[in-house]
Amino acid sequence: MSMLTFTSMTNPLFATEQPIQLSYLYSLSSGSLPLPADCCGQAEILFIMKGSGTCTIHNTKHQVTRGDIILINKGSLHSFSPQSNSPATLASALGLKHLQLTGLPEGHFLPSGAAPIINTGHAYPLIAQLLQQIKKIIAESSSNFHQEACSHLVQAILLLALEQYNHTVSTNKDSAYALGQHIKAYLDNHYLEELSLSQIAAELHISPYYMSHIFKECTGGSPMQYITQLRITEAQNLLLSTKQSVTDIAMQCGYNNSNYFQSVFSRLVGMPPGKYRNTWKQT
Repeated sequence: MSMLTFTSMTNPLFATEQPIQLSYLYSLSSGSLPLPADCCGQAEILFIMKGSGTCTIHNTKHQVTRGDIILINKGSLHSFSPQSNSPATLASALGLKHLQLTGLPEGHFLPSGAAPIINTGHAYPLIAQLLQQIKKIIAESSSNFHQEACSHLVQAILLLALEQYNHTVSTNKDSAYALGQHIKAYLDNHYLEELSLSQIAAELHISPYYMSHIFKECTGGSPMQYITQLRITEAQNLLLSTKQSVTDIAMQCGYNNSNYFQSVFSRLVGMPPGKYRNTWKQT
């Protein structure tokens, strides 16, 4: 005999004792795929089971495909249309009443600004099975008990979708951190060379904008600011450990213009290179 045990929930996702209520289940097949007239007044889960299309939410278009779940907050104007060359599109829209998740406004699935598209990945078969069970229960009976059972199954679908969302967010954060460290390692090895943002991005096979965005998230500054800091730190070391001229040190640290080097050095260190050398060599 095998037995599974469960611990008490310490941080429940659902913030109210009133259970989520499934208010409608709308099957969308190829064609115009219209949504219910009152759908914008309720939170809605849109599940793409076959084909692909475009979901528009508040005039923002999102390309979706098989396995995607779109979490649409209460009051969000939205529509869905299939891809023109994908006639076999099949989707389901589930309207929810009494949605209240911990830390979020009533009727909201995700924090403001979060992408509403979740790819269910390995959870797709289970979510599809739960949806089929809801349809089967509805087809067999419409009693209060059956309605309550359907509402609990919808809650299970939502929990699986949000679990996949959290996993995706965590994975993306790990990937972004790893990329940020990769960029940093490249700059650590090449900062004395003549570099530009576009050259660095080309070497790393990413766009300059994305590279700057990821690097700033990981370090708090831009790649070029980091290069400048590395160069000035190297100049400080050379000023104190060698007798090279300021001009030679500037050239060695990647600056062809000595006056510009001294200007940057003074701005970051608080004094010109010559004064820095005299001050700290005497201590």
